[in-house]
Amino acid sequence: MHQFVGYHRPKSIADAAGLLERPNRMALAGGTTISHDGGGTPIELVDLQSLGLSGISANGSQVEIGATATLQALVDSDLIPDLIRDTAKAEQPSTLRGLATVGGSVGAADGESVLVAALLVHEATVAFADERSVPLEEVLADGLSHGDLIVSVSVATGGATAMAATGRTPRDVPIVAAVGRIGPDGTRLAVCGVGPVPQLVTEVSLGQLDPPGDFRGSAAYRMHLAEVLTARVLGELS
Repeated sequence: MHQFVGYHRPKSIADAAGLLERPNRMALAGGTTISHDGGGTPIELVDLQSLGLSGISANGSQVEIGATATLQALVDSDLIPDLIRDTAKAEQPSTLRGLATVGGSVGAADGESVLVAALLVHEATVAFADERSVPLEEVLADGLSHGDLIVSVSVATGGATAMAATGRTPRDVPIVAAVGRIGPDGTRLAVCGVGPVPQLVTEVSLGQLDPPGDFRGSAAYRMHLAEVLTARVLGELS
């Protein structure tokens, strides 16, 4: 249980970044996910809503999505690739899509996030307040460091895409999902529901996955789904 003892609402990215450098402070975007590694230590919230980071804009063959753009904004924007729009809609119920944000989804890096998987195949890069721009797959592999402030996520547009997923019901979060996209450098595949974070795979690396088991499916079942669903995606893209 978190104990919140302070609240800050900075007016600039620089001020927000400075606040987040201090220990026991965490960024607050949509507020649908609260995560912090401080255990029971009291923490202060740094609210990002006044930073002007909710825009969505086209830049050549890229679309830049502000960190505080909501998932509903993705669903509603004609600039967003169809696969990302569809997975944003599937990511949260309508009551939460207007709150949950792109930056929060990337920061939470839920292993079952089909939206994050879709961002991966669209060659997403994550821009930070310190002017670093890092491929999403590296951000997921390394995790966020204390003080990291995501300001935007950029994705490539174009290319044929496909998705396949299995859940207990059509409205459930998928147990396992696979997405794919044919881009300028070939086919990119990503899977979710098979590890701590969604991840890019190839037909070779797929066999090296070691998914966890839980009440929704054993490790062997999740592995079987990953193989079947990626084959289905590749078939649709061929």
